[in-house]
Amino acid sequence: MIKLLPVFRRFLRDRKKSKKSEEYDYLIEKNGRKAVNVFIELGPTFIKLGQVLSARPDLLPKEYLKAFEDLQDNVPPDDFTLARKIIEKNVGRIEENFEQFNENAISGASLGQVYIARYKNRDAVVKVNRYNITYILQRDLIIIKRLLRLFKRFIDNYLYISISSVISDFSVRIYDEANYFIEAENLRRIKSNISKYGIIIPEIFFVSREVIILEYLPGIKITDVKGLKEAGIDTKKLAYKLDLTFIRMLLRNDIFHADPHPGNIAVTSQGSIILYDFGMVGKLDDKTRFSLLKLYDGLITKDPDIIIDSLLELNALSPAANRGIIRKAIELSIANLSGRNVNEMDISELLEIANNVIFEFPFHLPRELVLYMRMSSLLEGICKTLDPNFKFVLVLQEILYNEGMLNELYRKELSDFISKSVISIEKGLDVLPLLKRRLEEQTDAVNQKNNKIPVTIFLSAILISLFIFSHNYPVIAYPLMVLDIIFFIIYIKK
Repeated sequence: MIKLLPVFRRFLRDRKKSKKSEEYDYLIEKNGRKAVNVFIELGPTFIKLGQVLSARPDLLPKEYLKAFEDLQDNVPPDDFTLARKIIEKNVGRIEENFEQFNENAISGASLGQVYIARYKNRDAVVKVNRYNITYILQRDLIIIKRLLRLFKRFIDNYLYISISSVISDFSVRIYDEANYFIEAENLRRIKSNISKYGIIIPEIFFVSREVIILEYLPGIKITDVKGLKEAGIDTKKLAYKLDLTFIRMLLRNDIFHADPHPGNIAVTSQGSIILYDFGMVGKLDDKTRFSLLKLYDGLITKDPDIIIDSLLELNALSPAANRGIIRKAIELSIANLSGRNVNEMDISELLEIANNVIFEFPFHLPRELVLYMRMSSLLEGICKTLDPNFKFVLVLQEILYNEGMLNELYRKELSDFISKSVISIEKGLDVLPLLKRRLEEQTDAVNQKNNKIPVTIFLSAILISLFIFSHNYPVIAYPLMVLDIIFFIIYIKK
């Protein structure tokens, strides 16, 4: 608690300072790096929390986001005597169940560690939870929540609600990442979705809540450019294939790998991609997926209105926010791109447009959108290592145009437009029985004079509904509005 208090005080001060100025402040970034060092010192729970915060432009100023990007899940492993207790509780005596077992962990993460072994005559990796990890998580989460309550009086209610929401979601998800049953299910689903693209994912040999044993699949580390080139692998094509794989997961499948840091990706000597570690995943429903596609479309075409509509649909902006002010903020961010062709821009630059607006007009970001932003940032860093001239937009265009996602988006928008128009028209038609009853009370002459009223009201209702939806669907709505007006004029003159 004592170590976190100054971190939180500096954060609140820096956040206010950053909102007042659009200039990048390296002193604020320095404070962000101090916070990162404290999180590393405090251990597993805080490292994981820092990774979540690294993709929260609604909470952290851009300088803190930059500092938190470097927060790696790299912690010294437990002493093997502690790991042995967990392995033998779940699998049985090591000497009886493994032909070989290397007691030196090959990696240590915040929630566990990994060992190499020989299991049932197969080379295997054994992932083991840290000893007493549940108690550690419970203790740290209590401290975090107490600290937040302590500072409640010093922060505005809106920010308090946003941070509380993040902590509440984190408190649930962190236990999922420590449960290997859930990781095994994530692995199976992703493997089923992407194995057809030639991506290699390990086979599961054994799984319990605290231990998972997987097929050992060694490879060249994805960021070892020298090793990849010595193996005769084209790193530019590899960068393209890697990004395409993850974008396909995001836009085509029901689940995506959300933690593509270099330790989780390797490459075979033949150039095939190997994915590891499926504890952190994201899941997008169709509504969120298509809203994300609209956001891409708006960013690529530099259309502020489409960007705003998409951010609203994604719940990344408050519906009560001033649209005119937001539009100006987006136009300013776009202008900072200096008129460059969209193909020359990086994902970080495109996301910065959205990030600047989200931070200026904060709203609760859905967890899946946060995971997507984290995934995109990590992935671009790897692709830039493989190919310094890598451009995310070119991969996106492959998905949108060559693989038909843009057509799917337009079909979805047309379907939504028709459905909403029908509902609006049905509501307009609700008044016709009342109108008919009123007209029947008039004289025959009056009725004959006014027998055009129901039809004109009907056409007017259609025109109003088309006008309402023309902002989001101009290509569809405007031609139909013209036709409606023509029919209206022809009918009135009859």
